Amino acid sequence: MQILFSTKKRGILWEVETLLFSQFGEARSLAADLCFCVASAKAGVPVLLVAPPSGGKSTVIMGVEAWLKLRGEMTQRVSRIGLKTLKVLTDRLNVERKATLLNEDYALIGSSDYMVEKMGEIIAALSYAHTYQDLGLKIDVTVERVGFISGIQPYWLSFMVQNPVFATHLREKFIRYYMLPMSITQDVDDTVAIKLIAKTLKFEVRAVNDAIPDDFMTSLTLQVGDTRAKRFSRAIANQMSFLSKTEDFERLMHFYAKRLAFEAHIMDRELGENTYTMRSYWQEYTVLYWLLRCGAMTREQIAIRLGVTSTRSVDLAIGKAFNKQWITSYWNGDHKYYCVASDIKRRFMI
Repeated sequence: MQILFSTKKRGILWEVETLLFSQFGEARSLAADLCFCVASAKAGVPVLLVAPPSGGKSTVIMGVEAWLKLRGEMTQRVSRIGLKTLKVLTDRLNVERKATLLNEDYALIGSSDYMVEKMGEIIAALSYAHTYQDLGLKIDVTVERVGFISGIQPYWLSFMVQNPVFATHLREKFIRYYMLPMSITQDVDDTVAIKLIAKTLKFEVRAVNDAIPDDFMTSLTLQVGDTRAKRFSRAIANQMSFLSKTEDFERLMHFYAKRLAFEAHIMDRELGENTYTMRSYWQEYTVLYWLLRCGAMTREQIAIRLGVTSTRSVDLAIGKAFNKQWITSYWNGDHKYYCVASDIKRRFMI
């Protein structure tokens, strides 16, 4: 995979200014997200891929599935899992030992609230401890490596973070990767993108001795705590080393560190009287995502991307993004346009 960078130093930070995934053609806008998901799947680290509806989550997940299948690795779609299907799945995992589970929307992973929590518990256990037992359900499964990639809409983050399963399993064992378009791009046909991704992405076998950048470790620690961050960062870095040339590795890890660190901006976690309280800025993130991807837009154009018809709803979301200082506006003739704030552009865009 050829990754070209042009960088310059600002203080102690390296700003990625140019990042080309030109080999991926029309799918290059999703290439960075896909590469991270492939590396995480190969590392056995579960990832929740966060983006609004039509944000490309399903295309990335299907691209990962196609890539793994071409290389003879077991993949399994998991959605609306019930107890009977769960038993069949765990029996298969005992035979295959290495697999990647894929799900387009985490809110629909189980057939009930109980099964959503159960799947979170099982995936967390298999990815971290490689074994899981439930004598009541007659489940006893041991694996070598299980990867898990699931999409999740930012709206559902506000519900998920209040669920006990998030505090006990998802928060500290699942990475949240925030899709932040790095350039203005056109919508891409799913079929074309999946074929390009599966055909283009290649591993380069080389010695793995790269030092993990501090900001990548810090970003992971923010999400999963220090102990798991050390384990996850090395596992992902080992796989990322195969995806990039030696001279590109550090810059690539800096790039991904920013996507992971975005959690500090989209979610607040505070100590309440009896427990932690969480707040998700999902509306602000949704507006930001579409302006990063589409460029400057009018209020009416933003409404189409948000899928709403109420002027009040659009103005509310735009106002919240303004308050976060993620977006700004300007007039062009009689039309008011909204665009990404310059500081955000420098951090996340080419």
